[in-house]
Amino acid sequence: MRVYTIKTPAKPSARKATSPSESLRPFAMDGDAILLDEADLGIINGMLTTNITFRDALSFRGLYAPPYASSDFVLEGRVCGEKVATGKYTWYPFAVERQGQLEGVRISSSTTLCAGKRAALLAMTFENRTSEEKRLPLQFTIRGGLDYVREWQFGKPNAVKETVAVAEKNRLTRRNDAGAIVIGADFPRLRWEPWSSHWETQVRLKPGATQTHYVCVAIGDPAAAADDCRAALAKPEHMIQDARKRWSERVAGLFDRLPKFEAADKRLEAYYNRSLLHLLLNQWQVPEFLLHPYYSTGSINGGCVCSYLWDFGEAWEVLPLYDPAADREHIKRFLSIDLTSHFAFSPITGEAFGPWYPVNQEKIIRSIYYYVLFTGDAAFLKDTVAGKTILDWVIYHAMAGDDLSRPIALIDYGNGNHHLELRGQYRYDNYLPDLNGRRYDNCVAAYHLSVLGGQPAPYLLERAAALKRLLKDTMWSPEHRWFFHLAPDLTKQLRYTIQVFKLIGSDVLDREEEEGLLSHINEREFLSAYGMHSMSKLDEAYDQIDIDNGGGGSYVSFPPQIAERLYRAGHPDLAADILQRILWLGERLPYWGDSQVANAMDYRHDTPLQCSIGAVAGAQAVIFGMFGMAVTPDGDIVVNPQPPAWSPEIRLSGLTIRGCTMDIRANRRSYDVVANGQVIRSRTGAAVMLQAGRSAR
Repeated sequence: MRVYTIKTPAKPSARKATSPSESLRPFAMDGDAILLDEADLGIINGMLTTNITFRDALSFRGLYAPPYASSDFVLEGRVCGEKVATGKYTWYPFAVERQGQLEGVRISSSTTLCAGKRAALLAMTFENRTSEEKRLPLQFTIRGGLDYVREWQFGKPNAVKETVAVAEKNRLTRRNDAGAIVIGADFPRLRWEPWSSHWETQVRLKPGATQTHYVCVAIGDPAAAADDCRAALAKPEHMIQDARKRWSERVAGLFDRLPKFEAADKRLEAYYNRSLLHLLLNQWQVPEFLLHPYYSTGSINGGCVCSYLWDFGEAWEVLPLYDPAADREHIKRFLSIDLTSHFAFSPITGEAFGPWYPVNQEKIIRSIYYYVLFTGDAAFLKDTVAGKTILDWVIYHAMAGDDLSRPIALIDYGNGNHHLELRGQYRYDNYLPDLNGRRYDNCVAAYHLSVLGGQPAPYLLERAAALKRLLKDTMWSPEHRWFFHLAPDLTKQLRYTIQVFKLIGSDVLDREEEEGLLSHINEREFLSAYGMHSMSKLDEAYDQIDIDNGGGGSYVSFPPQIAERLYRAGHPDLAADILQRILWLGERLPYWGDSQVANAMDYRHDTPLQCSIGAVAGAQAVIFGMFGMAVTPDGDIVVNPQPPAWSPEIRLSGLTIRGCTMDIRANRRSYDVVANGQVIRSRTGAAVMLQAGRSAR
């Protein structure tokens, strides 16, 4: 490995400004391509999310604007008594544009969430394409309860508390003691029918004439909602353009902090971009939340607004690059709850809930590890949470379940079904090889952090080495080329789960073990045309319906995480093969839920988590896998790109780590790195190390 010393630049280079339309283009998606069920399509602006009923052009339902929610809200528009069937539509993160036709009139709509407001603006354009005057009866059904919700957990809140409707001129207010939903419109002669919950009027169009009208829906504190509604209707086009501008600025901010990616195979580009979008979709700016900004596990249509460490930790490499301050505060919030008893916290109260997930310890240690290495902020290890320093917490969690007064032993993770959460009769509990094996890297990471924190703890490396020997002696099966898991009575059982592949790339495996695990990554066992199965197709526990862990597909982050590990372990072709199978996600789903099917283009429908922050693992696999980016505990940066055969040219622009800004262009023969203006050339397959600065000790 060649080593280069990189100078600090005198002034960072400026990014080229882009127009709002150009910035949003990578994240737009035509409705013809979208696989989502109507109930799962939503838009969001960081304060409000709503479900777009895309089959008709003038409706949407459900309002989730923490802490306010109306789960049963409906705004349904009809023309001449009929819903306007959507001919085509385009999805944006914050808006949906739809088109339809009825009675010779072209009807176009846009439903836009107003920037910085708990308000949605429905714009409707009626274009008479006939030679006759048209009088179109227009009817809106408007219903919905309302509640003030303090606890946002995995499911959507069931906020249906009854409201009383009051109509006056062009405003309708549905209100109770929790707050209000205020609906305003610019139609003349609106008439409210309380017995049917209908708002009715008429649109008159001369031959060839065009009219545009607006309806605004705002939710929250009654006075604030009324003000938002009034402001939106006073300058509706300005409000729509401002929403586009604000989202464009958010996208520009995303790529100011994270690198842009180009590839010969444009599907790979789309996959990368769509993966990163989840950082924006799951970022909330809500005054009532404890953290600002706050990153949720999910977001769309009100599902999973809590924060699970399990999912938050899936973004452990990208978050410290994109939003290090928020990453640090979320880590501290997780440390403030008992991670040996709970897995999540609520965004408003900060209270912990749920049982212990045994991956908690890995997630929190690695989140801290990557934060410190990528930012160089070793001083963070001295911060205190609940009476312990961050470093104390790292060692505490590295040693969780271990007893230093005794020789190293395997941990019994209990029989709570909290790891794979299999639905059927088969289980994966107690002495688990993947979790026990991942303790090795926990100890190694904790050791490096102990050195950076000025309190070296060499016993952590000793425990890791002893654990490696113990894992091989007690759990490895040379016959099956796989690890046993052990029942409480220590009887040996086999469960071929994708989780075991997460040991690849770790020094916990020797050559025999790694080659054995690799032998199972094939079409007969774990691979299918559209992804990777979470359970071997040959395992008796395989369950096609149980997508995330039972085999039908896998959790959204599993395939790219394994691909990243394969790149690190020196198996780029197998890693690229896995990634190629899941590129369809970037073309067919505007955002990615917790799990996708592996043997069909489909997704898990029976979950409220339809927009998972764990989806950013896809972009991580490109940056830290395909481009071979890594940071050593000393603060040096390693680059080792491996372009796939099916996309032989790749480029990463504007990656900044520890004050070093890099552009990397690679093909199958050679690559160039421009680091702080210094050009370095190498052959593909030969890593280079950039000494851009050492960690503060």
